[in-house]
Amino acid sequence: MSKAKEGAQLIALHEAHVRAWNELDTQALAVIYDPDCLIFDSLPPASINGWKKFRKVLDRITKEFSSIRLKTSDRVTRVDERIDDRIGFITSRYKIEARRDGEKYRASGRWTEIYEKQGSDWKLVHFHSSVDPKDD
Repeated sequence: MSKAKEGAQLIALHEAHVRAWNELDTQALAVIYDPDCLIFDSLPPASINGWKKFRKVLDRITKEFSSIRLKTSDRVTRVDERIDDRIGFITSRYKIEARRDGEKYRASGRWTEIYEKQGSDWKLVHFHSSVDPKDD
């Protein structure tokens, strides 16, 4: 498959990933994430190893937040140049607005999705998001 088609698949996965977060759809996220994924996130715990543990965190988040509006921008997509082309990544900036305990939560930051091609499917094997530092 050409790099352009592989890149288009990764962009479609990124968009599905953002949509699943906006809809708080853990079933859709389960399809995207690899069972052995590694997550570094802004929300505690900072490091999570594996989908099952991440799912527990997601269950807490979906109870804690009543809505999420997530947007990404400045996206960079790349399929690794190695011979096997099994690794691809997407970096982007994000802005999020959510409701928690009746109060608005807003943040902006950066995130990285690293995908591994497994057969004909891409799976998210590493996800990292970090909140922009506050200006003093």
